[in-house]
Amino acid sequence: MEISPDQLAREIVQAYKKLPENERLLVAIAGPPGSGKSTLAYPLTDALNALLLHHPPANPAHIEKPHSLGLAEASEQQGQNDEVAICVGLDGWHYSRKELDGFENPKEAHWRRGAPFTFNLPSYTSFLQTIRQPLSNSEQISFPTFDHSRKDPAISPLKISAQHRIIVIEGLYCLLDREGWRDSAAYFDLKIWVEVDKAEARERVLKRNHETGIVEDYKACEERVDAVDMANGEEVRTHRVNPDYIITSIQDHSFSSEAFSGL
Repeated sequence: MEISPDQLAREIVQAYKKLPENERLLVAIAGPPGSGKSTLAYPLTDALNALLLHHPPANPAHIEKPHSLGLAEASEQQGQNDEVAICVGLDGWHYSRKELDGFENPKEAHWRRGAPFTFNLPSYTSFLQTIRQPLSNSEQISFPTFDHSRKDPAISPLKISAQHRIIVIEGLYCLLDREGWRDSAAYFDLKIWVEVDKAEARERVLKRNHETGIVEDYKACEERVDAVDMANGEEVRTHRVNPDYIITSIQDHSFSSEAFSGL
């Protein structure tokens, strides 16, 4: 079902209001590279809090000008006031570069970093299992984030507590229909797919990867985007758990707070 960002926020709030008091609502946002998953997820999280709290969140998830240029990221202060919803990025479960060095083929592992096998799926699945457990007022659940300056995962300064009852998780493989990954997708209550034109996605990823220095040489950057990012995009398009909702990202349109101005 095609849906607009503001309609999606309302649907999530309605699902949340039907929850038993000791449960959380898990929301997956997936899509190919360059689709706008993260640029949707963080403003969406803020919109959910605004709807539920009847005021803008004191500690918003969305950073208007992230340090990582085209890579959207969450504020380290999100969820530290009365916020109910928080956003978590799947990128935190990347294997570190040191861990990739220990792979059977380290060169391939580094080159293809971002492919499913370069993520710590057991750790990610364990996290989902933990946050699906009945709430405990004393719980403090840690999770990893991705430090773009270090180009490696790091433990987030934020911990998930009992007040955080809507968990939005955005990432390339949240809805991947492959062994292991499809089991993790089953933990989600609502599944959202962000669609995008392939050529538009390629241009976005190419610009982002070059500007952030993932590959400094432009020609080499093009080769890696086509061999890795676009291949990963085809993987998630071809092998996708059916979503509940689809949002289409269009050229020159950013999912910012303006996308939720109709609320």
